[in-house]
Amino acid sequence: MSDGLSRARLPLLLLALALLIGGSKLDTLRPVEGQLVALALPVIAVLSGCAPFRETDATLRNVVFGLGAVVLALGEYGSCGVVIDGTNESLPVVLRAVLMACAFGALLCEVAAAQRGFRSRLTAWLGLVVGFALYFPGHASEKNLFGSVFAAFLVAMFAGGGAGLFIGEYAVRKARG
Repeated sequence: MSDGLSRARLPLLLLALALLIGGSKLDTLRPVEGQLVALALPVIAVLSGCAPFRETDATLRNVVFGLGAVVLALGEYGSCGVVIDGTNESLPVVLRAVLMACAFGALLCEVAAAQRGFRSRLTAWLGLVVGFALYFPGHASEKNLFGSVFAAFLVAMFAGGGAGLFIGEYAVRKARG
């Protein structure tokens, strides 16, 4: 990852947080902000997890980008179902199984990258999207979409991203011996 992007990440995250909190104070912006966050969260997390793999060998890069594309497509499928179609149903069982397989695949890719001397947090970033995609469509409320997105983000951050971070770190340390 370029030095400029890694230095700009924290200020950009703080600006986004300030906009999120500031926008939540205005009742007229809440529904629109909820829609934007629901659609943008999977994109941002997948890009954050997969972008560092541009610098790895072609085989691992292609696998990670393919995995990221599947997770992104399923994450957006769930979000679009709520935001655009107005459906509040959990993803079908087959898609949930695919998401779980992708989370396991992210773990394997993170370990493979670590064995090549490349550090990443792929399991945490994709775990965040997997957690969001599993939780949000089934628990969204059209009356309070912003609150639903915020709750789903918190659940995904701790259950998906946090679990992915710890499991990824443990697997990498075990693989290094």
